[in-house]
Amino acid sequence: MDTLITFMPPAALVAGVALLISMLLARSQRRERRFERAHAILSTLSTKTVVDDRHLLGTYHWRNWPITKGEVRDDVMRAYFSMLWLFSDIQKGRASLLATNKDKRDEAIEHLDEGIITVVLEYVCTFYTIKKKMIEADPNETVFEGSYGDHFSELCAGLAEGVKDDTIRRMLLKVHVNDTEQCLCGCHSVNPQKKARLAAV
Repeated sequence: MDTLITFMPPAALVAGVALLISMLLARSQRRERRFERAHAILSTLSTKTVVDDRHLLGTYHWRNWPITKGEVRDDVMRAYFSMLWLFSDIQKGRASLLATNKDKRDEAIEHLDEGIITVVLEYVCTFYTIKKKMIEADPNETVFEGSYGDHFSELCAGLAEGVKDDTIRRMLLKVHVNDTEQCLCGCHSVNPQKKARLAAV
Protein backbone atom coordinates (compact mmCIF):
# COMPACT_ATOMS: atom_id res chain seq x y z
CA MET A 1 0.00 0.00 0.00
CA ASP A 2 2.88 2.37 0.87
CA THR A 3 4.46 1.64 -2.50
CA LEU A 4 1.19 2.41 -4.28
CA ILE A 5 0.80 5.74 -2.47
CA THR A 6 4.43 6.60 -3.23
CA PHE A 7 3.92 6.23 -6.98
CA MET A 8 0.51 8.00 -7.06
CA PRO A 9 0.62 11.50 -8.57
CA PRO A 10 -0.01 14.23 -5.96
CA ALA A 11 -3.21 15.32 -7.69
CA ALA A 12 -4.58 11.75 -7.61
CA LEU A 13 -3.65 11.39 -3.94
CA VAL A 14 -5.47 14.62 -3.05
CA ALA A 15 -8.50 13.54 -5.09
CA GLY A 16 -8.55 10.16 -3.34
CA VAL A 17 -8.41 11.74 0.11
CA ALA A 18 -11.15 14.20 -0.86
CA LEU A 19 -13.33 11.35 -2.12
CA LEU A 20 -12.82 9.40 1.11
CA ILE A 21 -13.72 12.44 3.22
CA SER A 22 -16.77 13.06 1.05
CA MET A 23 -17.94 9.46 1.47
CA LEU A 24 -17.48 9.58 5.25
CA LEU A 25 -19.32 12.90 5.44
CA ALA A 26 -22.20 11.58 3.32
CA ARG A 27 -22.48 8.50 5.51
CA SER A 28 -22.53 10.65 8.65
CA GLN A 29 -25.18 12.96 7.20
CA ARG A 30 -27.32 10.00 6.15
CA ARG A 31 -27.07 8.51 9.64
CA GLU A 32 -28.06 11.86 11.15
CA ARG A 33 -31.05 12.22 8.81
CA ARG A 34 -32.27 8.73 9.66
CA PHE A 35 -32.04 9.44 13.39
CA GLU A 36 -33.93 12.69 12.86
CA ARG A 37 -36.64 10.78 11.01
CA ALA A 38 -36.86 8.17 13.79
CA HIS A 39 -37.06 10.93 16.40
CA ALA A 40 -39.81 12.69 14.45
CA ILE A 41 -41.85 9.46 14.40
CA LEU A 42 -41.30 9.00 18.14
CA SER A 43 -42.36 12.59 18.88
CA THR A 44 -45.86 11.90 17.52
CA LEU A 45 -46.54 9.89 20.66
CA SER A 46 -46.10 12.92 22.91
CA THR A 47 -48.33 15.57 21.30
CA LYS A 48 -51.09 16.98 23.51
CA THR A 49 -53.86 15.34 21.48
CA VAL A 50 -52.22 11.93 21.71
CA VAL A 51 -51.52 12.34 25.42
CA ASP A 52 -55.20 13.18 26.00
CA ASP A 53 -56.35 10.19 23.93
CA ARG A 54 -53.97 7.87 25.75
CA HIS A 55 -55.22 9.16 29.09
CA LEU A 56 -58.86 8.61 28.14
CA LEU A 57 -58.31 5.08 26.86
CA GLY A 58 -55.98 4.27 29.73
CA THR A 59 -58.61 5.34 32.24
CA TYR A 60 -61.19 2.90 30.91
CA HIS A 61 -58.58 0.21 30.39
CA TRP A 62 -56.67 0.28 33.65
CA ARG A 63 -59.49 1.31 35.97
CA ASN A 64 -61.64 -1.29 34.24
CA TRP A 65 -64.58 1.07 33.91
CA PRO A 66 -67.48 -0.01 31.72
CA ILE A 67 -68.17 2.11 28.64
CA THR A 68 -71.72 3.40 28.47
CA LYS A 69 -73.67 3.88 25.28
CA GLY A 70 -73.95 7.43 23.95
CA GLU A 71 -71.56 10.33 24.45
CA VAL A 72 -69.05 8.34 26.51
CA ARG A 73 -68.82 5.61 23.89
CA ASP A 74 -68.49 8.23 21.14
CA ASP A 75 -65.59 9.92 22.95
CA VAL A 76 -63.84 6.63 23.59
CA MET A 77 -64.31 5.50 19.99
CA ARG A 78 -62.85 8.77 18.70
CA ALA A 79 -59.75 8.28 20.90
CA TYR A 80 -59.58 4.61 19.94
CA PHE A 81 -59.44 5.31 16.21
CA SER A 82 -57.17 8.31 16.70
CA MET A 83 -54.59 6.03 18.33
CA LEU A 84 -55.14 3.32 15.74
CA TRP A 85 -54.49 5.84 12.95
CA LEU A 86 -51.40 7.07 14.77
CA PHE A 87 -49.93 3.58 14.96
CA SER A 88 -50.76 3.13 11.28
CA ASP A 89 -48.68 6.23 10.49
CA ILE A 90 -45.87 4.99 12.75
CA GLN A 91 -45.85 1.67 10.91
CA LYS A 92 -45.66 3.46 7.56
CA GLY A 93 -42.78 5.62 8.80
CA ARG A 94 -40.95 2.59 10.17
CA ALA A 95 -41.48 0.67 6.92
CA SER A 96 -40.08 3.63 5.00
CA LEU A 97 -36.95 3.69 7.17
CA LEU A 98 -36.47 -0.01 6.54
CA ALA A 99 -37.09 0.27 2.80
CA THR A 100 -34.45 2.99 2.44
CA ASN A 101 -31.94 0.74 4.19
CA LYS A 102 -32.48 -2.39 2.06
CA ASP A 103 -34.90 -3.77 4.70
CA LYS A 104 -32.07 -4.07 7.23
CA ARG A 105 -32.23 -2.86 10.81
CA ASP A 106 -29.73 -0.13 11.69
CA GLU A 107 -29.18 2.21 14.64
CA ALA A 108 -32.08 4.45 13.63
CA ILE A 109 -34.53 1.55 13.45
CA GLU A 110 -33.29 0.20 16.78
CA HIS A 111 -33.67 3.67 18.32
CA LEU A 112 -37.24 3.89 17.03
CA ASP A 113 -38.16 0.38 18.15
CA GLU A 114 -36.77 0.93 21.65
CA GLY A 115 -38.82 4.11 21.91
CA ILE A 116 -42.17 2.67 20.81
CA ILE A 117 -42.17 -0.93 22.00
CA THR A 118 -43.46 -0.19 25.52
CA VAL A 119 -46.40 1.79 24.16
CA VAL A 120 -47.13 -0.81 21.48
CA LEU A 121 -47.13 -3.59 24.08
CA GLU A 122 -49.59 -1.57 26.15
CA TYR A 123 -51.90 -1.08 23.20
CA VAL A 124 -51.91 -4.76 22.23
CA CYS A 125 -54.15 -5.14 25.27
CA THR A 126 -55.69 -1.65 25.25
CA PHE A 127 -57.16 -2.01 21.76
CA TYR A 128 -58.51 -5.47 22.59
CA THR A 129 -60.03 -4.43 25.91
CA ILE A 130 -61.51 -1.12 24.75
CA LYS A 131 -63.00 -2.68 21.61
CA LYS A 132 -64.61 -5.38 23.71
CA LYS A 133 -66.09 -2.76 26.07
CA MET A 134 -67.42 -0.67 23.14
CA ILE A 135 -69.13 -3.71 21.65
CA GLU A 136 -70.65 -4.54 25.03
CA ALA A 137 -71.94 -0.96 25.26
CA ASP A 138 -73.67 -1.17 21.86
CA PRO A 139 -73.63 -4.59 20.15
CA ASN A 140 -75.55 -3.16 17.20
CA GLU A 141 -72.77 -0.79 16.14
CA THR A 142 -69.79 -2.52 14.55
CA VAL A 143 -66.26 -1.46 15.46
CA PHE A 144 -64.55 -1.91 12.09
CA GLU A 145 -60.81 -1.22 12.07
CA GLY A 146 -60.12 -2.09 8.44
CA SER A 147 -56.54 -1.79 7.21
CA TYR A 148 -55.58 0.28 10.26
CA GLY A 149 -55.87 -2.81 12.43
CA ASP A 150 -53.70 -4.67 9.93
CA HIS A 151 -51.07 -1.92 10.12
CA PHE A 152 -50.94 -2.26 13.91
CA SER A 153 -50.48 -6.03 13.55
CA GLU A 154 -47.69 -5.41 11.02
CA LEU A 155 -46.02 -3.03 13.46
CA CYS A 156 -46.19 -5.66 16.21
CA ALA A 157 -44.72 -8.28 13.88
CA GLY A 158 -41.91 -5.93 12.83
CA LEU A 159 -41.02 -5.18 16.44
CA ALA A 160 -41.08 -8.89 17.31
CA GLU A 161 -38.31 -9.54 14.78
CA GLY A 162 -35.86 -7.57 16.90
CA VAL A 163 -36.98 -8.96 20.28
CA LYS A 164 -35.04 -11.72 22.02
CA ASP A 165 -37.36 -12.15 25.01
CA ASP A 166 -39.84 -14.95 24.25
CA THR A 167 -42.50 -13.49 26.55
CA ILE A 168 -42.46 -10.10 24.88
CA ARG A 169 -42.41 -11.71 21.43
CA ARG A 170 -45.45 -13.81 22.37
CA MET A 171 -47.33 -10.74 23.55
CA LEU A 172 -46.60 -8.98 20.27
CA LEU A 173 -47.56 -11.90 18.06
CA LYS A 174 -50.09 -14.09 19.85
CA VAL A 175 -51.75 -12.32 22.74
CA HIS A 176 -55.55 -12.15 22.43
CA VAL A 177 -55.43 -14.25 19.26
CA ASN A 178 -57.52 -16.87 21.00
CA ASP A 179 -58.82 -17.71 24.44
CA THR A 180 -55.92 -20.05 25.17
CA GLU A 181 -53.39 -17.23 25.27
CA GLN A 182 -52.76 -15.59 28.64
CA CYS A 183 -52.32 -11.84 28.39
CA LEU A 184 -49.60 -10.58 30.72
CA CYS A 185 -51.00 -7.04 30.93
CA GLY A 186 -51.53 -6.09 34.58
CA CYS A 187 -54.96 -4.66 33.82
CA HIS A 188 -56.50 -8.13 34.08
CA SER A 189 -55.89 -8.18 37.82
CA VAL A 190 -57.70 -4.87 38.34
CA ASN A 191 -61.23 -5.12 39.70
CA PRO A 192 -63.85 -2.81 38.15
CA GLN A 193 -63.86 0.57 39.90
CA LYS A 194 -66.78 2.90 40.27
CA LYS A 195 -66.42 6.38 38.87
CA ALA A 196 -65.99 9.06 41.51
CA ARG A 197 -69.31 10.73 40.79
CA LEU A 198 -71.13 7.41 41.07
CA ALA A 199 -69.33 6.48 44.26
CA ALA A 200 -70.37 9.77 45.82
CA VAL A 201 -74.08 9.10 45.22
